[in-house]
Amino acid sequence: MRIFLQCALIAGLTATAALAVYYFHPNRPPLYFDPRQVAQGEVELEEVLKWVSEGEVVWIDARPRRKYEQGHLEGAFLLNEQDDFNALLLPIYAELANRSDRPFVVYCGFDLCAASRRVAGLLRERVGVADVFVLKGGIKVLRDSGMLP
Repeated sequence: MRIFLQCALIAGLTATAALAVYYFHPNRPPLYFDPRQVAQGEVELEEVLKWVSEGEVVWIDARPRRKYEQGHLEGAFLLNEQDDFNALLLPIYAELANRSDRPFVVYCGFDLCAASRRVAGLLRERVGVADVFVLKGGIKVLRDSGMLP
């Protein structure tokens, strides 16, 4: 019985210490997942529509070419990793570089699409765009809003 009490005491002290560290840590993450929360580098469509009304937004479609050709936002550039990123970037590089002072919004086929995050990173690295965001919800949000058929 004594060993059981010692184990319980150790477990209790460990849990108390862990909660204290969590509580006082300045960058602690939430203890639960909130699907409405916007991740770092993401932007919601409502915010993008404000940017559109204030000026121009550069849209980047990170889906495969066949999906892009089936339908995309007017004026959106095709940049993805499924095709050769550099081959897609080369003909439009000057145009993107001239617009690098505007916000770039990358969208993909679905909400958790990692391709849009990778394309956003490549735009920062290779084109030098500071304000690159991933559209939360991807193309589904664009269709739901009526911006795409």
